[in-house]
Amino acid sequence: MSGILMAHRIPSTVTPLGDWLHPVRDELTLITSAEARDSYAGTLPRLLSFDGYSETPEVEEQLERLCAAGGVRTLVHVTEDDILRCARVRDRHGLPGLRYADALPWRDKFVMKRAVAAAGVPTPEFLVPSSAADAARFAERVGYPVVAKPRLGYASMGVRLVRDAAELAAAAAVWDPNDVLLESFTEGEVLHIDGFARDGKVLFAAASRYLNNCLSFHEALPLGSVQLDQGTVEHARLTEFAEWVVSALPGLDFSPFHLEVFRTASGELRFCEIACRLGGAHIMETLTYATGVNPARLWIEHQIGLRDGAEVPLVDTGRRYGWLLVPPRRGRLVAVRRPPAEADFVRDFIVKTAVPRVFDGAHGSTDSYLAFTVEGADEQEVEKHLRQCMEIATHCSEWEELDV
Repeated sequence: MSGILMAHRIPSTVTPLGDWLHPVRDELTLITSAEARDSYAGTLPRLLSFDGYSETPEVEEQLERLCAAGGVRTLVHVTEDDILRCARVRDRHGLPGLRYADALPWRDKFVMKRAVAAAGVPTPEFLVPSSAADAARFAERVGYPVVAKPRLGYASMGVRLVRDAAELAAAAAVWDPNDVLLESFTEGEVLHIDGFARDGKVLFAAASRYLNNCLSFHEALPLGSVQLDQGTVEHARLTEFAEWVVSALPGLDFSPFHLEVFRTASGELRFCEIACRLGGAHIMETLTYATGVNPARLWIEHQIGLRDGAEVPLVDTGRRYGWLLVPPRRGRLVAVRRPPAEADFVRDFIVKTAVPRVFDGAHGSTDSYLAFTVEGADEQEVEKHLRQCMEIATHCSEWEELDV
């Protein structure tokens, strides 16, 4: 049995583990998704894959079997769907790393918001409803719209903006009563702060603001993100807010965090949610460009013991970067053409699907058939370039309507 066990569903085109972990590859067993398996075949000696990776209990059952057989000294996780199941397996087998009691407040949005609000961080009102009537009373008190979301969800899957009593009753009829949270709605911009922390202290933070928002996929609108200029008063204020939030939750060993924050029209900052993992979409790539250090590689190597992540300096280069996810619409995607040559600000142009393909729309904030990363001298230039990419996506994609 290998000494390093890793649960990771992202393909090698994003995380080339065979190259990153070459010194220990012969000690590694990778549990991955069926979709990612072929990308790792031939680069890693031991692979096990599962359909429906994020939801199936078979992943945790396989981790349990391998650890019970003995010989595993390190269990590595990367994405949000593996945080709690890997923590449970570590608890049962006494393995080092993130434990369940510490992980839960970073994962369960009710436990998280209760801890953050208790620390005095401005937070929207929230409730785990005991019944549909309880939910209705909450909505009447805070006012419509209200947000209904899974406590353990991610990528905005299952999140609904409920606009009136009829919509709330319909939502209550189908939600899982053991996995639902209601929140008062906050009008304003949504920002995200990504970085690394250790023992409750923020070591590095990079603030960004979304273009559109994480529910824009419902309207087939792109989701984008612009890195904010560092060294400004506002960036310092956002970093201080991140420090406030991180200090309210269990201190962890060196770990990434992804924090989402509301900024109202008056400039007030309010907590949305946080996770002890890397941000999704193309945050990894833009942080790599901005610092020269790949945060996913750094975190994985830290968990394995190849590097002490806290000792690796993350220094901003001064250039700004951003990304754009273009969600599929309902229809048949029949062609995607390259961007024009004059769009030299595009760092990455990523076609994320086989073509042709039929889509029934997007189901989460990171669902996309096309993505861009761009660069600029400052955040204003990055935003300008991302808005150009929205136009490029329209002109370079060819769709056919589906027969009804």
